[in-house]
Amino acid sequence: MNDSKALGISPFGPASFAKASIVEPDGEWSADIGVLGVPFDQGAGFRAGARWGPRAIRDMSVRFSSLTAKGKPGYWDLRSGRDRAICSIADCGDVEIVPLLWEQNFDRITQAVRHIRQRGALPFVMGGDHSITFPVLRAYEGAKPITVVQFDAHLDYRDEAMGVRYGHGNVLRRVRELAWVERVVAIGIRSLRTRREDHEASLRDGNAILHAYEIHARGPDAFASVLPQGRDVYVTFDIDGMDAALAPGTGTPEVGGLSYEQARRFLELVCTHNRVVGFDLVEVNPSFDSGQITGLLSAQLMIEAMGFVFPRAD
Repeated sequence: MNDSKALGISPFGPASFAKASIVEPDGEWSADIGVLGVPFDQGAGFRAGARWGPRAIRDMSVRFSSLTAKGKPGYWDLRSGRDRAICSIADCGDVEIVPLLWEQNFDRITQAVRHIRQRGALPFVMGGDHSITFPVLRAYEGAKPITVVQFDAHLDYRDEAMGVRYGHGNVLRRVRELAWVERVVAIGIRSLRTRREDHEASLRDGNAILHAYEIHARGPDAFASVLPQGRDVYVTFDIDGMDAALAPGTGTPEVGGLSYEQARRFLELVCTHNRVVGFDLVEVNPSFDSGQITGLLSAQLMIEAMGFVFPRAD
């Protein structure tokens, strides 16, 4: 039993991310990555339930518990023959969300991410609906200019909807208004509900939009020159950027999304050619999941990103 625990192969026990040690964000701890759950879906405009996303991702992430095994963290990448995710991980638990008080909740999210950054760790955040990306990025005030890379079916660039300015459909507009965010590169946009004014506003603000149909036609490598190079990058991954057949467990699914191989290649291009300063994965809604495949996919995408950020130094 002790040997099994040391190898990290048991899926049982508390479902921390990949069975990492559980810490408090403002406590005394040290790790390369601080994983944080944000069970918030007060910004959702359609099907609520993403507040359960962090739990669903953690439940499936125990499949990768060998990632945090003592003595030999990480995994061997079959494709490259390299060891990846050679890093220490701490699970900082969930932000405690107060019903209805969204402004107070945003402050709580920002403060939790600040604590992780103050520990010198790289924040990996699990949502929650996409509105949480704004309070997460507020925690980077005073940082060098940041390029935000957005995986998404939707632009989320509407200025307001019925007076709402901080919902999940406004989030990238609010993010782009932060003084330290220099640009947004959106990958996988395809929704039939995309509005011309939002599309034009995003381009006018200097952002780049990679449409899903272009990616299917040309492949990720054709867009390498559009992606940031040598920048500080924050990745926000809305799971509805993936095709709905792969990720049904989300509130606003759209057909025609990215394949796993396309998403993985884009992550590789972004994470290996820039300095990643943070990552979030949002909009997982287990109420609509089938066989927990969306939770499993989300955990694996997070681990792939960790692997690209922390490869073994050859």
